[in-house]
Parts: sequence; C-alpha cells; structure tokens
Amino acid sequence: MAKIEITHDFPHPADHVWRWVGDAAGVAVWIPAIDSSHLEGDVRHVVFTDGQPARERIVAHDDAGRTYSYQYLDGPLPLEHYVSTVVVDPVGDDGSQVVWSAEFRAASPEVEAGLATAISEIYASSLATLAERLG
Repeated sequence: MAKIEITHDFPHPADHVWRWVGDAAGVAVWIPAIDSSHLEGDVRHVVFTDGQPARERIVAHDDAGRTYSYQYLDGPLPLEHYVSTVVVDPVGDDGSQVVWSAEFRAASPEVEAGLATAISEIYASSLATLAERLG
C-alpha cells in the first residue's frame, strides 16, 4: 500500500480556497490533467487531457470541515484500491493550507512507486494552478 501527501500554503482564507477545492464537480477548472468533470449523484466523471475517462465516488463531503474524500472506481490508471482526501485548513488570520493525500494499491511495488510519483506530480501541479487562479 502506497501513501502520498502534498501540501500547499495559500495567502487566502480557508473558506475562499474551499469554494474552489470543495466543488467536487468543478475540479477541471484547477486540475490541469483533467479536461472536463461533472457529478452524477455521488460519482464524479472526469476526462483526462489525453481523452481517457475515469470515474470516482465521492465517499465523504463535509463543507463545515472543508474536506472530502473520493475513491477511484475505474479509468486508465492500474489501481486496485485508491482513496484520496483533500482538506483545507485555516492558517493564521488570513491564510490556509491544502493537504491532499492518497492511499492506494497497485499490482506490484514497482507500479505503486511509479504511480506515487505521477500522482504526487499531478497533486503538486494542480495546487500550483489553483494558486495561480486564486491570484
């Protein structure tokens, strides 16, 4: 089982950042690897920029706590298990920190290591893009 965690600090209040991050249907706006996204019930449908579709189930969503978790159902990544959680925490009076973590399993440790690198890069680039969008 592999685990990753990426954090990013923002000079914006947590509630402001959560308006972007907490919109589980609208992640294509700030995740560069995703071309489009929408929700059908608790299932998020995404299309990656290479045209590959994937489905993820939103398993928990807490606006008051500014967190949600989702699990990968199917798509192009060779995952046997994947659960990810994103949290927006306040920092000081006007700042915030996003913590995005995942726990997953693939067919082998080698595949897991490659996915850990790729997913970490996606998370980091997404949070950098979010920082640009927030200004």
